[in-house]
Amino acid sequence: MRPASRVSVPDLLRTASRSLESGRHADGAKALRQALDLAPNAAAVVGAMAQLTTLARTWLMLGQAPIALASLAPLAQSEHAGAAVMALYGQALLAVGCKADAEAAFRAWLQKDPHHKDAALQLAAVLADEGKSAEAETLVRGAIARHGVTVETAFVLGRTLLGLARFDEAEAEFRYVVRSQPNHQMAQANLMELVWMRCGDVHESSRAIDDALLAQPQLGGLRITKSRLLLSARMPREALAELEAGMAIAPRDPALLAAASAVALEFDGSKALDYARRLQEASSPRDRAARIALGKAYLATGRGCDALEIAEAIHLSNPSDGQALALKADALRMLGDGRYCELFDYQNLVHAELIDVPEGWVNREAYVSELVDDLVRLHVLKAHPIGNSLREGSQIPLVPADSSFPSIRAFPRAIDGPVHRYIQKMGRGNDPMRRRNTGRYEINGIWSVRLRPHGFHVNHYHPGGWISSVCYLSLPPAVQRRGEGWLKFGEPAFPTAPALGPEYFLRPAPGLLVLFPSYMWHGTVPFSGGEHDSRMTIAFDAIPGG
Repeated sequence: MRPASRVSVPDLLRTASRSLESGRHADGAKALRQALDLAPNAAAVVGAMAQLTTLARTWLMLGQAPIALASLAPLAQSEHAGAAVMALYGQALLAVGCKADAEAAFRAWLQKDPHHKDAALQLAAVLADEGKSAEAETLVRGAIARHGVTVETAFVLGRTLLGLARFDEAEAEFRYVVRSQPNHQMAQANLMELVWMRCGDVHESSRAIDDALLAQPQLGGLRITKSRLLLSARMPREALAELEAGMAIAPRDPALLAAASAVALEFDGSKALDYARRLQEASSPRDRAARIALGKAYLATGRGCDALEIAEAIHLSNPSDGQALALKADALRMLGDGRYCELFDYQNLVHAELIDVPEGWVNREAYVSELVDDLVRLHVLKAHPIGNSLREGSQIPLVPADSSFPSIRAFPRAIDGPVHRYIQKMGRGNDPMRRRNTGRYEINGIWSVRLRPHGFHVNHYHPGGWISSVCYLSLPPAVQRRGEGWLKFGEPAFPTAPALGPEYFLRPAPGLLVLFPSYMWHGTVPFSGGEHDSRMTIAFDAIPGG
């Protein structure tokens, strides 16, 4: 009896090549994985791996992360996967929003090669973004001890120190990076935001960026970063002027055009439409971001039918796309189409109830009081984060499992019952909320906001979520007057023609948790009061659980 024949490495490489050329990326990667396991050091295999990683890197740069992920996943599982594959695989996972899987991939890489600087840095960066800053700092400091200080180690260290609220140290690291590499956009953005949150001064916050632009005026990315600061400081016209200075140098830059259209929406719908059209001309015809920008500009100029056409096309390709749902709802409302009420069904999809009392506290009032006291200790910054919805206040990320405060660690237990009851009440169905209902949920980001008098949230939605929320903890006396500090729904963030005002209001109360669809426009009404008055909340997003 003849032994079973084994597929040869050349055959596998030919199969991989044909599959990749025909667009069957996962099949090609599986064949290449087999060749890698059979002959990891063969020159032809090494060359094919290099070609695929180059392709994957290109796909990531073009925003085609799912294709890159399908091509890299089989290779990343091989014991012979190299640093380039593991790095790109983790980046592809991050690009599609799979932070936990990316963390696992980088951990596996670091386990294979414990002293690889990039493996430690990639893992530390993910951990810092997930709020696991103490472990991230240990990894970065270890990398620095072995390999010395570099721009990238300093940047990741700055991110970890930021998460640990060691602001002086974080600022020093970011300043080191921008002195060494003035065009490091992420470091410039982090430094600008940190200085802004600490002092609230626009000119001081943008000083490093202004210096960089004076020397290199063609750095459009830095102009976009500064425009976000100006917009967040309620200076939209100055923000647009900054972007227009960049477009004078690079008139077809898609990033500048997209930012200009978004800023112009604040005060000039016609300008927003002009920039959106130029963006579409400079982008591929199916570019999602360009179509969303055009759809919003159509709403701002009263072209509801055109906005609806764009929204429905994007919604058809991805029924869970929050931006498409918000755009579709606005267009339907503008056109007087009854289908709008199915999306913005306030009576059935906005739910408010008091949080549960976690074990260890005698009643809700005692728990909320302790939670407020602990959060006050953490709210030490003066200004709001850049690009965020709040104005005149501060926001801090929370990682309850890692918190030193029992009240914060207990918060997921306090909300678990109300969230499950909301999901059960929602039920199953074919609409965008119910079709995603698995009966379970996962928290996808949690944070606390403290607003000062005259503070508020601009109207916004959370395109990456399923269920969004706000839990009220302490409130100023002004909320007893109708409207002040209340939650409002239905009003877009930008002026439309005709105007689409708020439709539904909800009065806050201590311990009250409000749950609603993430795609639903929501904001708050400013409130009056004295210097000691504030409005403390915790909010979170949830996605369907597996």
